[in-house]
Amino acid sequence: MQSKEFFFLTWAAFLVSFSFVLIAIWNTDWMLVERGFYTICLGWITFSAFSLVKVLRDRNEGIKTAPEYLFLAWLSMIVSFSIGMIAVWNTEWIFVEKGYYWMGILFTTYTSVALAKVIRDRQVYLEEHKEVQDAIIEKEE
Repeated sequence: MQSKEFFFLTWAAFLVSFSFVLIAIWNTDWMLVERGFYTICLGWITFSAFSLVKVLRDRNEGIKTAPEYLFLAWLSMIVSFSIGMIAVWNTEWIFVEKGYYWMGILFTTYTSVALAKVIRDRQVYLEEHKEVQDAIIEKEE
């Protein structure tokens, strides 16, 4: 199992990446519909990344997954990421501003994948080491 520090650093990286893009979106002079569109894209990308990691992990661990769900997870990830990137490309912003949002989308996608993996690794470890989970529960009480 990874250390608590690694677990919290992964959470911090995800929250920072998601927050930086979200704060940037909502501190612009764009119309509300534009801010809403980019916010929804960011949420969709994040959810798609979590869902894709879950279905791939389930499949690799021998947990039965429907091929249709695997297809939809891949499709959702590709479509959400593409829409986000193409939407930024089609703006009239200067290239530096486009780069900021592209990097924000990439960083959020990567940290979403990393966070999903870390959460699942922690869950598997705690299930395999029940005594560790019992000790954690005792400390909390």
